Amino acid sequence: MTKIKIEQIANIAVILLALVVGSVFLRDRLFNHDPQLNQMNVGDKLPTLGGWDWSAHERTLVLVLRKGCHFCEDSAPFYQRLAALQRQGVTTSPIVAVFPDSADVVEHVVQSEGLEVQTVSGVSLEELKIAGTPTLLLVDKSGMVLKAWIGVLSPRQELEVIKAMACSHGSCRESS
Repeated sequence: MTKIKIEQIANIAVILLALVVGSVFLRDRLFNHDPQLNQMNVGDKLPTLGGWDWSAHERTLVLVLRKGCHFCEDSAPFYQRLAALQRQGVTTSPIVAVFPDSADVVEHVVQSEGLEVQTVSGVSLEELKIAGTPTLLLVDKSGMVLKAWIGVLSPRQELEVIKAMACSHGSCRESS
């Protein structure tokens, strides 16, 4: 190859690289994809979910899950422990698992993961402002989010969930 051809190839490569970097920069500037902008936050209010009555319980733990989410599958043993604690009366809050999937898919997932919780299927994660699964939300009797946890939880976070579920109305102080 001649020196001129090598320089031309190098110039083309530099121009292509500049175009790629520029397009990524413009995409991020023009179309903000910050998942926190569309995330359910403490203090937000959840809509009514498939007949679930927020006012029937002081607090409800909402597990937002979906079929095929390996983080949800990895967290299933913790959810099984939560359900067992709830059945034993150690925690006072009911648990409802919310899925975007159809009822038959949800039934299969719940059975295969051994989750003994109430479920609501066909819920739009976008309408709930849930950017990713699993997401756990502790909700009060008006549907307001008191606490939120996202992703696979650390042992410390799991303990926070259990403590938050064990608090009955007036017996625990909310911490920020």
